[in-house]
Amino acid sequence: MKARESDTGDMSRSPDDPAADAEADTSDAEADTADAEAGGADTAVHEDGGAGLAEVPGWESLASLDRTTRRVLALVAVALVARLAFLGSRIAHFDEGRVAWWADYFLETGSFTYRPIIHGPLVQHVNAGLFSVAGANDFTMRLFVALVGGLLPLAALLFREHLESDEILGVAFFLSLNPLLVYYSRFFRSSIPVAAFAFVTFGFLVRAYDRRSARPLYYAAVFAGLTLASKENAAVYLLCWVGGIALLIDHALFRSGDDRSGVDWVVERLRANRERIDRVIDDPLYYLGHLVLVVFVFGAVTVYFYAPRTPGTAELGFWEAVGSPLKLPDLVSATIDDISTGYESWFGKSSEAGERGLIDQYTDFFDTAWNALKQSAMALSVLSVFGFVVERYGRGRPRFLVMFAGYWGFVSVIGYPLGTDIANAWIMVNALVPLAIPAGVGLAFVVREAGDSLGGDPIRFGITVLILFLIAGQMTFALADGVYLNPASDDNDLVQYAQPADDFRPDMRFVENRPNHDGVDVLFVGSPYVRDRPRFGGMDPKCLNIGNALPLHWYVEAYDADVACEERISGAVANMSEHDPLVVVVSNRGSHQITDELDDYEIDTHRLRVRGRETAFITNKDGLAGNATR
Repeated sequence: MKARESDTGDMSRSPDDPAADAEADTSDAEADTADAEAGGADTAVHEDGGAGLAEVPGWESLASLDRTTRRVLALVAVALVARLAFLGSRIAHFDEGRVAWWADYFLETGSFTYRPIIHGPLVQHVNAGLFSVAGANDFTMRLFVALVGGLLPLAALLFREHLESDEILGVAFFLSLNPLLVYYSRFFRSSIPVAAFAFVTFGFLVRAYDRRSARPLYYAAVFAGLTLASKENAAVYLLCWVGGIALLIDHALFRSGDDRSGVDWVVERLRANRERIDRVIDDPLYYLGHLVLVVFVFGAVTVYFYAPRTPGTAELGFWEAVGSPLKLPDLVSATIDDISTGYESWFGKSSEAGERGLIDQYTDFFDTAWNALKQSAMALSVLSVFGFVVERYGRGRPRFLVMFAGYWGFVSVIGYPLGTDIANAWIMVNALVPLAIPAGVGLAFVVREAGDSLGGDPIRFGITVLILFLIAGQMTFALADGVYLNPASDDNDLVQYAQPADDFRPDMRFVENRPNHDGVDVLFVGSPYVRDRPRFGGMDPKCLNIGNALPLHWYVEAYDADVACEERISGAVANMSEHDPLVVVVSNRGSHQITDELDDYEIDTHRLRVRGRETAFITNKDGLAGNATR
């Protein structure tokens, strides 16, 4: 079977064609007109579906959109529902609790410093604003990431000059409902934002090339700044793009069975773009000015998010520098130093192999990622390979966009397990987002085959329908089981070790019902949670061991609980009346020593990790005041 050539004219023209440059030389005004008419055959939609919508009050704007855009918007609506439904139901992961705590700290103190251990600062800035408006809880903690993931399918429209309408819908479909992407869109990490913003940045760069316009470059600069502010692996995206471009150049220069050599192709390209090259030579300041402004926009976004905030101190902070512009150079210099230090730390940690050695560590990390792909991204993974093969070998002129996205995604599958320092599945977000493009191409091909064989070739029709049924079934099961029913189960390959297996929030939330209690709200007792001496800085409560106790820090902050710590169980028993706690948190192996000294209590045991770390939460629903000891 041969892949069908595009029936939408220039929308799928390969950059391998010199005429593509000549015909794309339009002004910004012409580009705006083309935006309104984009979609090829979709413009005919106004004669059928659009007219009905236009008669409904308030739907005129929607009716004016082409059919492809409306369908992508429908997928976006589905994606948002999938991400927002029961968003706060899962207990917070270790990483979620840590980053959320620092976001709430930023809100309360106004103080901010870039900390590489919690990755890019973007989510801290955004969540501080969300917490100020809607309060700090598990739903608002994840809301920004969920919205970014839900709106991501809109990015498929940026590639409509290169993809057919059904392929655009295929890309949007996988970005909307792939179970792995949905799961981590409901997870307060920067994995989805960095992947989404890098994808959109790439889309605007493609748009700028397609339209020969500088305007999309400014949008790309904004999203590139957001990418860098999301997570340190933004630099890895740049490396992937450089490698993908190198492969495309090799593909363009290599000629098999063609009278033209690679040099001939370069000469033809230069001739086709001679007029544009002459314009750059004749007016270099115009183009240099755009370049400077684009770099400035990128730098301004980056500095805004990375620059320190130091209210009430003599140290240089962002707002102090804005108020005194002469201090801006020092602020920019300090911010660049912070970013450089953070990247050195991040790359250094990623390159450490530990005691097991590089091969064993890579094998372990790759197995974790591969199992996650098999469970929650099998359809996207298989169709991305299929779509890439169809594009590469089934078309007379493969489209560079599909080839590039395939190279980008496939090398990410192989490379990201080498660059991480812990076993996890969220690294595959970085591969699946670009692979949605060849996967969308593959899905559109299968759907076309089913439509073309309907009524004419029952065997081919049955095979293609079976494939579509398997895709739908696998994705539905993975969504239902892995995302909603068992989001913290040890059997779920998307769940990382530091995810609590049990929900202890009802025990912690009990402190909200006793606002007038005179004693401490929560008493933490003994190892492994209480330090032998408090930290001088970092997260509160400073008496808690961060590595073992998180995400308890987050819930102490979210419930505004007063905390006391006792390093030894004997000390806790002796001072129980003095503390008069509402909740006692102690390792399960030492819980009996506490419960033997208490009346009228209830005890629940919860696991603070997906496997193990059983912890006792001891509460007295009638109040411990006056009943703390026998």
